[in-house]
Amino acid sequence: MRIIGGKNRGRKLTLPDEAYTRPTTDRIREAVFNILTHHPEVKLQGSQVLDGFAGSGAMGLEALSRGAIHVTFVEQQVGVAKILQKNIEVLADKSQIELIRGDLMKIKRASQPMDLIFLDPPYGKGLEFTAIPYLQTQGWINKNTIIIYETDVRTDLTPLLSMIVIIDERVYGAIKICFLRPHNT
Repeated sequence: MRIIGGKNRGRKLTLPDEAYTRPTTDRIREAVFNILTHHPEVKLQGSQVLDGFAGSGAMGLEALSRGAIHVTFVEQQVGVAKILQKNIEVLADKSQIELIRGDLMKIKRASQPMDLIFLDPPYGKGLEFTAIPYLQTQGWINKNTIIIYETDVRTDLTPLLSMIVIIDERVYGAIKICFLRPHNT
């Protein structure tokens, strides 16, 4: 796995043990960033990003490579967080990152809302129905935040439609990528 574009293009990422993670493939990551780059409401350059359930940090590190100004990574698994730390040390300026080793559902209130939030929780645990509302109540999400949510193709986000709008949705085999925006916060 590697960084697809920007200043770190071609640089390799160390991957955690697959028993704990399901890294977003290069092909899907490239498609996501192509959509973000060409979306009229998204500005990667200078953006504040949250990479929740970060794993290897591929999404957040890709955003940094393409011009994000700061990324907060959240990873709960200790071994995975160590590998994420190694990737950060190789690919990011320390002033541009914050690594939170812990449960996304327990992170502190945000000092400011994020422009982009990447969420790729373990499938089948219902975290989509708790993570977004929690981040919203903790100030990580405002009316301009774009949430990129990776999930199983069978996941139905209908229960969240009272708080979010699905602005785009793409399917790549068994994976669904949803581009979301809050109704109002």
